[in-house]
Amino acid sequence: MTDLHTHILPAVDDGARDVQTSIAMLTAAKAQGVDAVALTPHFYLDHRTPQEFLARRQRSFDALRSAIDALPAAEREALPPVTLGAEVLWMPYLSRVEGLEKLCYEGTRLLLLEPPFGKWGSDWFRDLNDIIDMRGLIPVIAHIDRYAGAQSRGAMDELRRMGLPTQISAEAFTVRRTRAWALAQIKSGAADLLISDCHNTTDRKPNTGDALEVIGKKLGEDAAQMLREKSDRLLKRK
Repeated sequence: MTDLHTHILPAVDDGARDVQTSIAMLTAAKAQGVDAVALTPHFYLDHRTPQEFLARRQRSFDALRSAIDALPAAEREALPPVTLGAEVLWMPYLSRVEGLEKLCYEGTRLLLLEPPFGKWGSDWFRDLNDIIDMRGLIPVIAHIDRYAGAQSRGAMDELRRMGLPTQISAEAFTVRRTRAWALAQIKSGAADLLISDCHNTTDRKPNTGDALEVIGKKLGEDAAQMLREKSDRLLKRK
């Protein structure tokens, strides 16, 4: 399985604070059954340009790679391989930003997009369509479990109608109060990608394996296997 949404890169956002934490998170992800990891630090357009962000991300990645290379061979080889990406917070007219395609998952036209936390209006859906039609990118919608209670049913239905890949957080399955809702999203097809959105090794640790255990028990092992395969296949889309 590939974990498509993590904050493992060190000292670049509110995720791992240093390379030691990053390596511990990669080790924990492997223990959860994760075979590959996408490194997706937050990108905020009002904080820096894509070019500035990419330079900062590269410095962080270089530091992580150097630390991994310094490990004993057995420890180094036990870590899951990584690929770069970004979790891009939507802001008005994001579709017009120069260099937007460079924030996609490496080697793809897939853009991990964090929707607005306020009510989804026509400007959100208009820009979403412009990202698709004008920029030729495929938005991957981050952690839909965060928005269901705040958005109208019509807005959620419109997002589903667009047929975009949607991520759901593992925590939605491991917390009892949200478990039934999360399982219903998998059954209905409203969510099709399981992610950890991990930030550390304590309260927001890698946990996709824990969620898959719940899904396997409640929906059957076929459902859990389907989620593993979808995560693996997604990054192969060009």
